[in-house]
Amino acid sequence: MATLCRSTHALLSLSISLILLFRAASLVSADVKTVCADTPYPDYCTTVLSAGPGSKSSDVPALAEIAVRAAAKTTAAAAALARAEEKGIKDGAWWCMDKCAADMEDAAARLGRKTVNLAQVRSFIARTESDLVVWNCDECRRDGASKKKDLLSKDGDLEKIMGVFSALVKRVGTTRGATPSPAQAPAPSSY
Repeated sequence: MATLCRSTHALLSLSISLILLFRAASLVSADVKTVCADTPYPDYCTTVLSAGPGSKSSDVPALAEIAVRAAAKTTAAAAALARAEEKGIKDGAWWCMDKCAADMEDAAARLGRKTVNLAQVRSFIARTESDLVVWNCDECRRDGASKKKDLLSKDGDLEKIMGVFSALVKRVGTTRGATPSPAQAPAPSSY
């Protein structure tokens, strides 16, 4: 009888421990769709974050890091595209595309570091917002070239990832794991 009682007690303790462990795990990991719901481009956010390694079991800070890495790759590709397009500009408007490319190169360098430091990324976001950086190059395109739909276009992937990563990084507190109320992401540009 004493053996049966100890076995039952051990089994009950194990069951309770497992239930608590699973509940804790579900509280730590964040549902990607829920996290993306408050971003300017929820569907795009869900697609990008779901493609990131470990996104299914990540918390909000880890998802913000996935978004930062995606933004780094996208800004690097956009900078290369802007530089290539800049070479084809024959009039004096080359400087506009040069500035656009420089903004993207700066973003790629700051976001593409091996280790993501969310405090530094938050500082970068604040600076680009105060400088009114627009994450598309439509204003630089002449003669109907702005009708192109590519990485540099208004509402293109560059503008989308910058809005998404900005919203997610702002949501994460200064200390990893702290989650203040969601911050408003910058609205898509008006160019």
